[in-house]
Amino acid sequence: MKRLFGTLLVLLLVFPLLAEEETNYTNDSVARLSHLTGNTFIQRASDIGFEECVLNTPITEGDRLGTTDGRAEVHFGRGNYVRLDNETKIDMLNLPKKGDDSVRIRVWAGHVYLDIANLAKEKTIEIHTADTSFYVLDEGLYRVDVNENRDTEVLVFRGLLEAAGEGGSILIKAGQRLEAVEGRFDSRPSQFVAAASDTFDRWNDTRNTEVSKRLVKKYLPDEMEDFEYELGQYGDWVNLPPYGYVWVPGGVDAGWRPYSNGRWTWLPLTGWTWLPYEPWGWATFHYGRWHWGADFGWYWIPTSMWGPAWVDWWWDNDYFAWAPLSYWGYPVVIINGTFYGHHYGDYYPYNSHALTVVHRDQLRARNLSEVALRGDSLKGLSRMSLSNRSLEVRPLGGRTLVQPIEGRKVLLRPGEKSLGSVQENDRGGEPRKLPPQSLDKGKGDTKVEPKSAKPVTGVKEKKVPKKDEMSSSIRFGSPWDGAGSVPGMNEESESLITRRSAYGYPASPAIHSGESIRDYDYGPTGKGSFLDRIFRSFSGENYSPRNDSSSSSSSGSRISSKSGSSSSAKGTSSSGSRGSVSSRGSSSSGSHSSGSIRKKS
Repeated sequence: MKRLFGTLLVLLLVFPLLAEEETNYTNDSVARLSHLTGNTFIQRASDIGFEECVLNTPITEGDRLGTTDGRAEVHFGRGNYVRLDNETKIDMLNLPKKGDDSVRIRVWAGHVYLDIANLAKEKTIEIHTADTSFYVLDEGLYRVDVNENRDTEVLVFRGLLEAAGEGGSILIKAGQRLEAVEGRFDSRPSQFVAAASDTFDRWNDTRNTEVSKRLVKKYLPDEMEDFEYELGQYGDWVNLPPYGYVWVPGGVDAGWRPYSNGRWTWLPLTGWTWLPYEPWGWATFHYGRWHWGADFGWYWIPTSMWGPAWVDWWWDNDYFAWAPLSYWGYPVVIINGTFYGHHYGDYYPYNSHALTVVHRDQLRARNLSEVALRGDSLKGLSRMSLSNRSLEVRPLGGRTLVQPIEGRKVLLRPGEKSLGSVQENDRGGEPRKLPPQSLDKGKGDTKVEPKSAKPVTGVKEKKVPKKDEMSSSIRFGSPWDGAGSVPGMNEESESLITRRSAYGYPASPAIHSGESIRDYDYGPTGKGSFLDRIFRSFSGENYSPRNDSSSSSSSGSRISSKSGSSSSAKGTSSSGSRGSVSSRGSSSSGSHSSGSIRKKS
């Protein structure tokens, strides 16, 4: 009986701890703003205000993303991207999480390219507009143009798409286009002929070329191959037993340390998430661990599990402190040029070169490296016990500030926010002694300020060859200004949207691809077809089968037959959590396609 009682007591104590560390997100639950030019703004799902985006801004479901005079690229999976033109506004309705691997994007206005190189299952990626819902049935390249007056045009350069509207569903094949107005298709899908590129097409083509680059040698797990070329540009790979190949960043000075040059942002799904200002920071601060050596300085050990930040925390009523985790799951300690990656004793040393400490009111500072405490100001913090618990405070809402930005457009910004209270006895946690755990293996000033590139200049051109021009401004507003209605929509149309599901028009259960559509002959201009091979021959491209990871795209004018257009081929962890990181499986990098503006045949 005593043994049974003891077992039950252990279960009651252990299970709540396991449940507390249970996370609902996966490697693909948080998207990354991987490239931007000009002005791009984000409105968080839990926030009424907008903030200006910088490179590596994390994007999660419920967030609204908008551009004004700039363009943006969002990386939301293994080789999958959505790209926004000027004056475009989208909502990330859904991103993958445990039990739901779907991606849903709502396009309110503007132009987007959807570049899909990896589709694990058909219809898991959806695009919704006020007129139509689109379900991706195969890897490919798709362009969606949405007018705020409620008409939508979609063009399929490569791949296969299902369009669902008020009258039902229809397939759109490669080289076909479709228009819809107020939920009704204006005709059957028709062929389009690629003739010349507009600036958005050319920009998409450039981005396709950039993200399609691959290095000959592979140092990263398959899940992270999208970052291979990027890291190769900014640092060097070194074979360092027992970890295998590690990455050494170039151009960081002696005072640099991980998780210092950037800021913390709070996301409802993942909690406090690190936003790095280093252009290479997304992979190295959301995957893997950091070590330090006298020969290399700081170096990064790759692993294949995403986390909001791989750090341990300490806090009290006056300060917040954090340090990166080592390969063995302990906070890194560096004292007098000596690296300690295992247990360091009951208290964390305040003079560790790996530690970052800020005043409580500076946790959300725009650049933490400038406000971090140093030198003698740390001597009073001699009894810190860093914890593997996530930081338990969150931002409180503030008043909304209205700020004019361009002409009659305004930007709603949140006022200054404070953090939730921390009780006097609520410290970062008691010292814990963890068994050593291993993980699966798999150059300039370091103060990288978040800057936006100069906006694209030149003659403003008409984006879509239709009877009406796009609206020249994006209507930013409250989080609900488009959730239930669309600007300019009449009551009858609004009632129609209300009758739809929360995610627009449902897909048809009768339309499914399976192996039949995966091997489907997309027509005379499909990938691998006779005309496609001729086009590749003229354009100097070599034909390669699907998922050829070494493909590239060509820019400039495209020529195709009237019958169609051909385009060039183209585990989960929380901040500070423990355990070994295992591979989440491999993914083949699909080739990317280039787009071009089209003429109706």
